[in-house]
Amino acid sequence: MNNPCLGSGPYSTQPWCNHTLPVDVRVRDMLSRMTLAEKIASLDTESPAIASLGLNAYNWWGEGTHGVNHVNFSGSTPTATNFPFPITTAASFNRSLWRATGAAISREARAFMNAGHGYSTYWTPVVNLAREPRWGRNIESAGEDP
Repeated sequence: MNNPCLGSGPYSTQPWCNHTLPVDVRVRDMLSRMTLAEKIASLDTESPAIASLGLNAYNWWGEGTHGVNHVNFSGSTPTATNFPFPITTAASFNRSLWRATGAAISREARAFMNAGHGYSTYWTPVVNLAREPRWGRNIESAGEDP
């Protein structure tokens, strides 16, 4: 993990690293330092390194609907738990199961990130209700069950 704002490096004194400033001030400062090419490249899910801010490359696409996915399964992180899809979990009518599943997925995601085999952004859960069977991705939502 890379945080150019920590320590006494060249970026730590820049306004965008000052957590006491308002977010809009920090964002404006970051954007003013980025080149047009860096801004455009950052629009993709696989953002290359941003040299002007000292940031490493980052992959914003992480699937966590039923477990950690889109990571490097090797070395100290050879596998991850694969949980039932949300529509199946909903059918259990077990509310505490949702919390336990989410906690396990987040712990594994953090482990992959700490090992340098994953990132910290995961897209989940799908909050749309599964009312239209022709949608084709109903297994990713929890349906209408409590």
